[in-house]
Amino acid sequence: MKVLGEFTRRDGAIHRRFTRSERKMIANLAGGLAETLDQAGELDSYEDPVLLRLLPVAAPDDPDASAEFASATRERLAGGKAEGARRLVADLEAAPDGRVRLDDDEAVVWLKALGDLRLALAERVGFESLQASHGPQAVIYGWLTWLQGSLVEALEDRPDA
Repeated sequence: MKVLGEFTRRDGAIHRRFTRSERKMIANLAGGLAETLDQAGELDSYEDPVLLRLLPVAAPDDPDASAEFASATRERLAGGKAEGARRLVADLEAAPDGRVRLDDDEAVVWLKALGDLRLALAERVGFESLQASHGPQAVIYGWLTWLQGSLVEALEDRPDA
């Protein structure tokens, strides 16, 4: 898979061109994550390791407080994270020749969604396995980490920062 460069800031926006392979990979990961997050209200979702990682128990020592917190926030938080994952897909699908242009607010949505993708991948594969592996999941995890770091640097590179 060919990997292109970093996110860069120019003309008041953050830019990056994604290859077809990169777009497909992110879309697949983000689509799967959105589907998982859409199940957050289901009773058996409380056992899903990805959802436990992305929507942690508020008070591990107090099941009643945790249940109350979850009933008030879980589906809303999951919905926001799912929307972020869908935003990645929509932006990539709408990008002419894979060229994405983000304002700072859009870049923050991307930043959060990329972090959620990384956490979900690490949880599904096992972070220890990723660290010890040179396989495709480890390469994808490393690339997502680099991509997210590149976006942080572009966000910090504001003229008023």
